[in-house]
Amino acid sequence: MISAEMKRQLSKILFDDLSFGDVTSAITPLKRCRARIVARELCVLAGVEEASYLFKLKHIKPVAKQKDGQKIRANSTVFSLSGTNRQIFNVERTALNVLSRMSAVATVCSEAQKIVGKRIKIATTRKTMPGFNLFDNHAAEIAGVWSYRLNLNSFVLLKDNHLPFFEKPSDAVLAAREAYGNDMVVDLEVDSLPQALDAITAKPDILMLDNFAPGKAKAAVKKLRAKGFRGKIELSGGITFKNIKRFKGCGANIISMGALTQGIASKNFSLEIL
Repeated sequence: MISAEMKRQLSKILFDDLSFGDVTSAITPLKRCRARIVARELCVLAGVEEASYLFKLKHIKPVAKQKDGQKIRANSTVFSLSGTNRQIFNVERTALNVLSRMSAVATVCSEAQKIVGKRIKIATTRKTMPGFNLFDNHAAEIAGVWSYRLNLNSFVLLKDNHLPFFEKPSDAVLAAREAYGNDMVVDLEVDSLPQALDAITAKPDILMLDNFAPGKAKAAVKKLRAKGFRGKIELSGGITFKNIKRFKGCGANIISMGALTQGIASKNFSLEIL
């Protein structure tokens, strides 16, 4: 179910496109009609709720023929629509853009999770499309992937740019615990085994091994577990669909990938007047 904030943002996205009116639709003879939205390629569908909300804003009746999370074939009908032609034209491109982007994210997320199996959780990063963060993350969740941090107050993520302001990594974790107690998840990013070994003395909830090669990651995870660390271990940095299989046997709990939301091609959807 989409949140009130998502509805607010969808309304704004539509207003930004419609602005002060659709000058082309304004000269088109007004008639009631039916239409359908078709997926032109194989994908994991996401954005059905969002597109439905957009159409309803303009008093168009949407009937969803598929569900979020379904893997659908090319040329599958996703929606049937009824309303006036002008109303449909007003919403057409905005709804298609939302479906195209969200389905692209859901598809790659589903593929990544399938590659690593059930023992490892794939996670997105905050490398999402500006202004579309909530929807990128909702698409990831639809595909069964952890949507990580929705914003900067979701949990504490101490990255490499934070650490120079602390004497050592463990001090950064302790500062977070002093500020938030155990009510806030603390994730600490390290780029070397010595940093990791120091960090675990303060018991972060998640320890992120950043830019570790597969062999070094596997050895580091083994060493950290031998030292008694029982928190979650995350691998991140430079992990793509070309090398992800090399990381799945490293023993980590989480693999986060910027590639799930960066540089992906939107899926092809179109609207046809019937």
